[in-house]
Amino acid sequence: MATPLRLKACGLSEIDYTSLKSMLGLAHSLLNHPWILVDDADADLIIYSLETEQGQAAWQQHQTGFSGILTTDINLKQEVDIILKKPLRTRNFSDALNSIESKKKLSEPAQAITKIADKKPPKQEKPQKESKPSFFSGLSIKLTGKKRPASDLPSLTLYLPEIRDHSPDTILDPNLLKQWLDDLPENDVDKITSAILGHIVPLNRSKLASNTRLALLDIYRLPINKLIFNRDLSAINKEIHSPAEFLRSTRALSQLLDELAIGYKIIINDKYQQGERPNSNDAFLVAIIRASEMLALLIVHAYRYYRSAPTHSLHELHQLYIYCEASNTTIKTITSKSLNAPDSFHHYYCQIILTGISDPYSLPKYEVFRLFKLMDSMADKVIISRLSEKQKQSPAGFLGRGSFCVDCSRDQLPIALNKTADVLRASELTRVFSTHVVLEDIEKIFKKYANTNRGGYDLDFKLLKKIIPQINSCYERKYQRLPVVKHRPINISYGVSSTYTYLQHQDSNHIVEWHLMNEGTLGMMVSRDSDSYRRLNIDELVGLFEPDQPAQLATIRWLHTDNNETTLLGLEIPNGEPTAVTFTADGETQIHYGLLLPENTKQVMSMIVEKGVYSKNRILRVKQDKQTFVIKVDGLIVNGFNYQQFSYNVLTNN
Repeated sequence: MATPLRLKACGLSEIDYTSLKSMLGLAHSLLNHPWILVDDADADLIIYSLETEQGQAAWQQHQTGFSGILTTDINLKQEVDIILKKPLRTRNFSDALNSIESKKKLSEPAQAITKIADKKPPKQEKPQKESKPSFFSGLSIKLTGKKRPASDLPSLTLYLPEIRDHSPDTILDPNLLKQWLDDLPENDVDKITSAILGHIVPLNRSKLASNTRLALLDIYRLPINKLIFNRDLSAINKEIHSPAEFLRSTRALSQLLDELAIGYKIIINDKYQQGERPNSNDAFLVAIIRASEMLALLIVHAYRYYRSAPTHSLHELHQLYIYCEASNTTIKTITSKSLNAPDSFHHYYCQIILTGISDPYSLPKYEVFRLFKLMDSMADKVIISRLSEKQKQSPAGFLGRGSFCVDCSRDQLPIALNKTADVLRASELTRVFSTHVVLEDIEKIFKKYANTNRGGYDLDFKLLKKIIPQINSCYERKYQRLPVVKHRPINISYGVSSTYTYLQHQDSNHIVEWHLMNEGTLGMMVSRDSDSYRRLNIDELVGLFEPDQPAQLATIRWLHTDNNETTLLGLEIPNGEPTAVTFTADGETQIHYGLLLPENTKQVMSMIVEKGVYSKNRILRVKQDKQTFVIKVDGLIVNGFNYQQFSYNVLTNN
C-alpha cells in the first residue's frame, strides 16, 4: 500500500478543521494518492487560515514546502501553491490535493516515469504584464540586442506553468518518440493517456528550443486527436458501472489536451516575447493554429460531459483572434515540406464558437461530437468583423438574424447582438460573429429534404433542425421561468424504478436533495453540488418530491456543470400526478414497475416504463394497490434516455 501523503492544518477554527477532516474522507475516491491529516511539523502540505491570529502567525513563519490557504477571498495576494475556497467542495478539494501530488513528483529527483495518474496540472499563474520601459531601459535593450514583443501588435496574456531551466526526463528524439508511441497498447485509452502525460508534463515544465518543442508536440498531436473521438466498449461500461473511475479517466484526458495546448502556447509566448510576427514566421503561425485546435478540442471535450469550457480557454482564443486579425493571419494556412497546417486559425476558432452557441448542454451527449464535426464543414462560412456605426447605434431589435457579439476581453461565448448592451457594442475589443451564410446553407439543406422522407432518417439533418434557432440568434424559451424568493430543497429520484419505490415506500435511499432555483408553468431549474457517483443525461426521467406537494415527473432538457462543480438541471414537467403500479406481460412472470399518467386536455392516458419494455399491441396485466386490470399497449409517445411512454386501452377490470 502506498505511503499516505501528510496534510497539516494551521490556525483553522474548530468548524473549519472539522470540515477539512470530513472533506478528506469524502474526497477519498477521487484522490490519486492517499492523504492523512497530521498534527506534527513534518507535512507534505500545510493549510493555513489567515482569519485567525494563530494562522497569521504560522503563515509568517512559513518558509519552504507546499502551502495552501483556506479562505473566502479568492483574490489573495500571498504567494501560495493552492487556494481552498470556503465552503469546501469535494471536487475542488480533491483536485487541489492531486495538484500538490503532481507538483511533488515533478520536484523530486528525476526518475523513469512509468505512469502519471489523473491529476490537474500544477497551478498556472497569470503572467505579469510588462510595464512600459523607460528611455534608458529601451536604449539598454537596443545596445544589448534583447528583443521584446512587436509594438504594433496586440498584447498576449497566456496562462502557462512555471518553466525550469533543466533537462527534462522525457524523450527528446523525434524518431524514438514515434517508436515509443507506436509501442503503446492499442485501444486502452487510460494507459495511453497516463503514459503520454508522463512525458508531456515534464516537457512542458522545461526550457527547450522552440523548433524542437514544436516537432515533438506535433508527434504527440496525432495519437491524442484519436483518443478524443475513439470511444470503446470498456469506456461505455465504465461510464455506466463505475462513474467515479470514469470521471477520473475523463479528467485525465482533459489534462492531456490541456498539456498539449500548453506546449503550443509556450512556443507562442517565446515567439511573441522575441518580437516575432506570425505573418513572417511560419513556425509561430503553426503554433497558434495548433493551440487553437487543442483549445477547441479541450472545450468540446468539456461540452461532451455538459461542463463549462475550462477557465481562460475562451479568453485565450479571443486574444489569439485579435492578435491574428492585427497580423492579417486569421485565414492564412501553412503548407510546406517541413510545416503543415491546412486549416486556418479562423477555422478552428469558428468551429468551436459555432458549437458553443448551438447550446450543447441541451443535446444528448452522443450528439455533441456529431455537432462539432458538423460545424467543421461550416466554420469557414462564418464572417467576423468590427461593428459598423449602424450596428453600434441601431436599436437592439433591428440588428438582424445570425449576428452575435464577441467580447474579446472576456472568458465567455458570444451573445446575440440584439441582446448586447450599448457600451459593449462600442468597445474596441468587440467583434460581430455573423452566421448568416451558414444559415443560408442550412436552409438549402432543408429545401433539399422538403419533398422527401429522407430527412427523418438523416442524423445531421435532424441535428440541424434542433440547433438552427440558436445559430439564428432568435431562440426564445417557450415557458418563462420566474426566480423563487427563497431557494427551497426538492428531492429527486432517478428513473422509473427509484420513482416507483419512493412513491410506494418513501425510502430516502432512492432520492437525492437538490435546490429549486426557478420555476414556471411547465418546468423548473434545480441545482446541487456535482455527484461523482452518478452520470446524468439529457432526456432522462426523474421524479420530483416536495413536502405537502403532489409528486411530479420530469425530464432533463438542459444539463450543465460549471467550474465550481455546481450542476444545474433544466426540467420539463408534464401535467398529471404519477401513480405507481406493477405489471406482468401476457404469458410472462417477471414483474415490472410502471408509472401511470392521467388523461387530460393535452395528453391521453399513458404509462411510463423502463427502457425496452414497450412493444405495440402487447397485453399487460396491471396491479394498482388492490385493483388489477388488463391493458393493450397502443402507440409510443416518447422514447427517452431511460424510459418509454406509451398510450394504452383498458380491456378488462378485476
